[in-house]
Amino acid sequence: MTTWYILPNGNIKNINGLELQPEKDWFPTDDSLAAYVDAEQDAGKSQEQIIKQLMDLAIACEEWAQDNLG
Repeated sequence: MTTWYILPNGNIKNINGLELQPEKDWFPTDDSLAAYVDAEQDAGKSQEQIIKQLMDLAIACEEWAQDNLG
């Protein structure tokens, strides 16, 4: 099962709610980033852990897109 899906606007969203923008170097949308960070902080994650997770998700998303959309 994949954890990514493509939105009509061309962005790619993870089931955790983080929406990445391929045309903007895989940066998340402002709203999805804020919601993701809030949820992770509420779960007790440090800022360093959250940043690492964001970087890992961006890499995983790009790899998924290359494998499935290439």
